[in-house]
Amino acid sequence: MDQTLNIEQILREKKKNHHVTIKKLELEDHPVHVIYIPAITDIKQVQDAILLPLQEWNHKETPLPHAFSAEPLLQLEKKNDVDRYLLDGFTLLVEQQTVYAIDTAQFAYRSIHEPVSEMTLRGSRDGFIESLEQNVSLLRVHLRSTDLKFEEFTVGTRSFTNVSIAYIDRTVNEELLKDVRARINAVQEDYIPDGGVMEQLIEKNNYSLFPEIHETERPTKVSSALVEGKVAIFVEGSPSVLLAPTTLNSLFQQADDYNFKWIPASLIRLMRFMAAFFSVMLPSVYISLISYHHGLIPTDLAISIAKTREGVPIPSFMEALIMQLTIETLREAGIRLPKPIGPAVSIVGAIVLGEAAVTAGIVSPLMVIVVSFAAICSFTIADYALSLALRTISFVMLFAAAFLGIYGLILAVFIISIHLVHLQSFSVPYLEPFAPFYVKRWKDSLIRFKLKKGGGRIE
Repeated sequence: MDQTLNIEQILREKKKNHHVTIKKLELEDHPVHVIYIPAITDIKQVQDAILLPLQEWNHKETPLPHAFSAEPLLQLEKKNDVDRYLLDGFTLLVEQQTVYAIDTAQFAYRSIHEPVSEMTLRGSRDGFIESLEQNVSLLRVHLRSTDLKFEEFTVGTRSFTNVSIAYIDRTVNEELLKDVRARINAVQEDYIPDGGVMEQLIEKNNYSLFPEIHETERPTKVSSALVEGKVAIFVEGSPSVLLAPTTLNSLFQQADDYNFKWIPASLIRLMRFMAAFFSVMLPSVYISLISYHHGLIPTDLAISIAKTREGVPIPSFMEALIMQLTIETLREAGIRLPKPIGPAVSIVGAIVLGEAAVTAGIVSPLMVIVVSFAAICSFTIADYALSLALRTISFVMLFAAAFLGIYGLILAVFIISIHLVHLQSFSVPYLEPFAPFYVKRWKDSLIRFKLKKGGGRIE
């Protein structure tokens, strides 16, 4: 496509768009066109910093770029730049065959709030919003390093979405940085509405259930990741920031892990890993035991379980499947409903439906306890993408247990383990530091060791 500036064509196209304002100033037979979009422009700044100085400007004595003292003018060379800067809130000044841009952007954004999906008991309460500039400012508040560098990209052939990557010079791996740049430059989509879309476009293993990129709304988590040598990806319009690379271990870590003493923090982290294991395995292990391996259950317990299942007309697998689907439906309804009534509807719905199902004899009380406990365990996983992956796998485990019992579970765990061992996030093994086995990095994995005094985060 021809990107040569054609002033007449540009003015003709902009006049057709009713959301674009064009003002023509006749300055001693030297016309200057001022073009801007009022909805995303600071009108007062246009009036005070552009129109007033232009009226006093003498084009014979002073070149146009020197007529303004407040903001520097950018000279545009390509037609695409004209559209991009105009949509970014810049005001364009057209003088003869030259186009200049001056920053007058004023977009509407919400104020800074505490992140909804990453609650913390101690520490900062600020969270990212949809403004890229505000998000960069928040990061600067927490990480005032001269080595903190930013690079700008524009993706989306129609949306012209601004993307920025942040890293710490001399700390980040250069190969990682090249990989991130290459993947962003390779994006060919026409519309990038959010960081979640960007994440899927730059991931390599699109068939994997596990997230290759960590998404967070907390500036403190981004600053910690940058100090560790990771790269942060900011997307205009997204209230979360992408961190690359990531590992399964890092997805279980939370900001509160470092805000409390290391022993209780380590116990909570260990409990989080165990809860994730129970959320995936507990219903399927229960199904396999009562369906295929009765001999592994103590006699008294087996008799008690048999009594609770007395009168239940459907197989235990169908019981578990119905309960799992019901809980997932309630969970989804709780998320989509308005905040004041969403949690209440979920809790009341779970209690009423569980009680009604037991009373009607559709499911046994013990199955309600098992599936409910597994659901509660899944709430301890803070990363929603990882939680979705594990909940999906729990259904796979149910089917494996229903068809092959414990042997099916072992086979499924074996296949998933092979997948995780081969999975990489930006060339970093997903199971690091467990596989490959790095003993030194275990100090911040299942257990968080105490903070090192005098340099270094973990002793």
